[in-house]
Amino acid sequence: MKIDSLIARPSWIESNQQHVKKYNTIEVNEIEMGRISNFKSLPEVIALAEIPIKTYNPEEIKDSLSVILNGIQDPGNIGTILRVCDWFGIRNIFCDHDCANIFNPKSVQASMGAIFRVNVFYLDLVSFIPRFTNPNFPCYGTFLEGENIYRMNLQTKGFIVMGNEGNGITAGIEQLVDHKITIPSFAHSLYSTESLNVGVATGIILSEFKRIEYN
Repeated sequence: MKIDSLIARPSWIESNQQHVKKYNTIEVNEIEMGRISNFKSLPEVIALAEIPIKTYNPEEIKDSLSVILNGIQDPGNIGTILRVCDWFGIRNIFCDHDCANIFNPKSVQASMGAIFRVNVFYLDLVSFIPRFTNPNFPCYGTFLEGENIYRMNLQTKGFIVMGNEGNGITAGIEQLVDHKITIPSFAHSLYSTESLNVGVATGIILSEFKRIEYN
């Protein structure tokens, strides 16, 4: 990601001359920084950067596991999923246009820097998914009525679709899913939690896929 300029407070500028010399730097006071920043604790510096235009590599996709997000609307969840994907080595995440923007401040913060290390693409999933899926490269989808993920013979190359927080995977995408999967509940109470946060669920599912890959 190319940095265009820096917006910084005087104390930061004074102690970071090596960066000041490298980038166009705009000095602001505490009040001005408060108007710019979304954080309660004001940062010393903010970088203005160009949003990169990325293209995916079809050959890389065919040889790896990728995550597909179908209508994930909470920016914090998007950021968390990026962080989880980064942890488990998932390089490519594909989103439909109903997903929250990854550059929403809440998404950026929740990603904890992962936004700069993974590739995210917004596209038409209905036309995209069939271009790659086949018996050796399946599309897995998360459903409450899916098959127990711990009893499946999972393939380590393919797509994993995570659905909307409230409504799950859309009907159009469901038709493209080869295997419906679910994380079973081990709760002892009949009145236990009904479902998992989508970020938490993504982490559990990716952990199982990676366990099989390295078993």
